[in-house]
Amino acid sequence: MLRGFRRQLEEHRREIAELDRLSTTLREQQAKIDREQKDAAAAGASDANIAAMAERRARIEQSLAEIEVQTRTARQGLSEAYYGVRRFEIVAAVRAEQHRRRHG
Repeated sequence: MLRGFRRQLEEHRREIAELDRLSTTLREQQAKIDREQKDAAAAGASDANIAAMAERRARIEQSLAEIEVQTRTARQGLSEAYYGVRRFEIVAAVRAEQHRRRHG
């Protein structure tokens, strides 16, 4: 059971790191679109072109919101796995101390 909690702990850590990397990439893309949109507007680009950029930005915002939910869920799982590991470590320490007192 302890191994299972430790495995879950590592899985959640990896998942959170991956989600953080994805979020960073999307924020960079969002900033790039913002710059392109300002440049296009200043250059007199068509409304359709500017609207397409706004749509891309909106999709990125939606993806970021979804990633935030996934990250929150992964952090909850990480917390649960961490406390599972800690419970087993505490129980093991108490048992070892009891064994030492009885036999030592």
